[in-house]
Amino acid sequence: MKKVYISLPISGQNLDDVRKRIQETSELLKAKGYIPVSPLEVQTDLNAPYSELMGNDIKALLECDAIILLDGWENSKGCRLEKYAASLYHKPVFINEFIYSI
Repeated sequence: MKKVYISLPISGQNLDDVRKRIQETSELLKAKGYIPVSPLEVQTDLNAPYSELMGNDIKALLECDAIILLDGWENSKGCRLEKYAASLYHKPVFINEFIYSI
């Protein structure tokens, strides 16, 4: 089964809303036979410095087969960095709508 990293804006967002979006996306991915990887699940301390949080996210992303970018990713520095890292390592990059077409 392929692992898919879920990328979405987190900084400055309501964490309950973020968790809900991750949960909904995870359920859709699982129903399609993928293993979702949540950026919140790879963190041990959400109050850690931004550089540490992003480092953990990139490490998790590199262990995945692909990345899916959720709505609002274009306005998030972290999401853009994750997209760049995925591209740099030749991982498929999918936009939110992809989940409905597979």
